[in-house]
Amino acid sequence: MKNIIEYIKDKSYYLLGGIVIVIILLIIINACSNSSGGYDKIEQKMVNAAKSYYASHKKNLPKEENGTVKVTISTLIESELLKEVKDPNNKDQDCSGYVEVTKVGKEYSYTPFLVCKGNYEPKYLTDIVKSSKQDEYGNGVYEMGGEYVYRGDDVKNYVSFNNQLWRIVKVDSEGDIKLVLAGATEDTYPWDDSYNANSNIGAGITTDYLHTSIRKTLNDYYNKNFDKDVKAKIVAKNICIGRFTEKDVFSQEKNCLYTKENEKISLLSVIDYKNACLDDKCQTLGNMECSNRNYLAEDGISTWLVNVSSLNDYEAFELRNSINISAASNYNNINPVIYVTKKAISKAGKGSKGNPYIVK
Repeated sequence: MKNIIEYIKDKSYYLLGGIVIVIILLIIINACSNSSGGYDKIEQKMVNAAKSYYASHKKNLPKEENGTVKVTISTLIESELLKEVKDPNNKDQDCSGYVEVTKVGKEYSYTPFLVCKGNYEPKYLTDIVKSSKQDEYGNGVYEMGGEYVYRGDDVKNYVSFNNQLWRIVKVDSEGDIKLVLAGATEDTYPWDDSYNANSNIGAGITTDYLHTSIRKTLNDYYNKNFDKDVKAKIVAKNICIGRFTEKDVFSQEKNCLYTKENEKISLLSVIDYKNACLDDKCQTLGNMECSNRNYLAEDGISTWLVNVSSLNDYEAFELRNSINISAASNYNNINPVIYVTKKAISKAGKGSKGNPYIVK
């Protein structure tokens, strides 16, 4: 019995030490969890307070589509809708910020902007892209004609948005961010399947984008997959339906067959594909070198493009590793394209596929 007692005493130190270590680890994990969750809870309280504020200040809400107003934390505190906002990681420090309200259709979207200096300072995704560096192989962001374009085959341009994985194509001259869905849709669609007597199969018209099948498909995708809070972050752009032949030298699509104004969703263009390539031999649409050093030539991108043939009014361009021309009535996958507002905030991530930027 004495030997058993001595044995237990010897082992008790190890047992006690193990318990202490476990407790310390639990405290650390709990602190980290509370820290992250603390900021999220504050942002939700800000949104709830803002909704209460505008419930009694309806006249101050924006009247025009995509119009915005903002209410600051200090105003919400003065209105007794929110308590003083303290930094969860530093109780002696006050946080600042505001809630931006955007009109989306008949509803309103509320987006919190919270800053707790030194501990929680979300950044604009646009600024993150503009400050990105190229790696030793040249992969990265290039300034091109007032835009910031991702180029190369190994670029950290992944974004989590709307619980979907996207890739940043560029930041345009207005500061808005062009995104393409990282994975093509499982379903396939025609570019257009309207009757066309010029076609040998009697179908496919590319001269009237407004009434094409692909535009209807894209708009259906937009309405079914994005709620009002997500739509509030998507900005409309004018899109150019450029005309090309397979032998054309890449241009900036100045000779638009058709320009559709204020579109919320679209497709990649041949210029996007050209600009993403770092191979100097990529000079015309038919150059296979364009698939070299080009992230848009990866398997996840399998899509109709927004461009059409300048030779036949029933053919459009598709992208499957390389650019090809196809009968518009054929069925292909799509990788939808949207523009996210320059006000989009990134709260985490490094841009890699495993750790993408996260847009609120």
